Amino acid sequence: MSENYILQLKSILGSQSLTQQQLAEKLGVSFATLNRWLNKHAVPHKKRLEQISRLHREVVGYSSITAEDINGIISEADNYRESRIWEIIESRQDLLDDLLLEHTYNSTTIEGTTFTKKQTEAVIFDKLTIKNKSLIEHLDVINYSVVLRKILKREFPQRITETSIKEIHRLLLQGVREDGGLYSQHQRGIRGLDMMLTHPQDIPEEMGRLIRRWNSGKQKNIQSIAKFHSDFELIHPFGDGNGGVGRLIMVLQCQAENYAPVIIENSRKAEYYEVLEYAQRKSEYPFVRFLVDEMKRTFRIIKKYNI
Repeated sequence: MSENYILQLKSILGSQSLTQQQLAEKLGVSFATLNRWLNKHAVPHKKRLEQISRLHREVVGYSSITAEDINGIISEADNYRESRIWEIIESRQDLLDDLLLEHTYNSTTIEGTTFTKKQTEAVIFDKLTIKNKSLIEHLDVINYSVVLRKILKREFPQRITETSIKEIHRLLLQGVREDGGLYSQHQRGIRGLDMMLTHPQDIPEEMGRLIRRWNSGKQKNIQSIAKFHSDFELIHPFGDGNGGVGRLIMVLQCQAENYAPVIIENSRKAEYYEVLEYAQRKSEYPFVRFLVDEMKRTFRIIKKYNI
């Protein structure tokens, strides 16, 4: 049995100079329970283990990334930056289809669709209907794949504008909602997040500022992309579909900057949300590290094709 949680608890205690009583209060457990964990007399259940890991990443892992470290991480991302990478993706149908499936499956699953990867493949490429799955789920996958295919084939404008963002949203929500392509007129919330989102009346102004900042940037890199994504998701301009729109914008930005596309795995959904929230509250550094890790995985997919 792994004792990793004990090391995590001890690291938190050491880095924050907390007493065991204070750490127990942070975790919402009794002093006696924490003491049993530390002395291997009991093992935290799964949700507690996840809570300990989250706290450890925030207190120890996240805060340990410095401004000096981030320069090295940005340089690492340059390993997955090649001038011909998107020309190759566009010209290789097998590669394009592989990336299309990977990105569509992971991104739509993050948003709540329940298709397996094989079912997603059947819907996208074989136009099949999956038994006992809703029409909305089918449309979510079909619409996402249609927009992503346009982007991968470089048929969608690379320049980020309000018009292009609204068009992505409209295409994603065709047949799903009637407000596709329209900024929300209502207060929105993100489940599990207590941060205040942009007021509906301020969405046009905030979106305009975000887009102007992106387009005026002279030297864009993976940190710029991370910052845009975290700011976009905090504005949360649409009533639904903000996550999918944000991840598609990220593909466009990677394309414009000659990076391999970032495909965020559904298996890392919880960590994705954690580093994204951390970026919105404190620093985007951990989110940059996360995106470079995911870009590295995408690059390995591309290299499978002997490119």
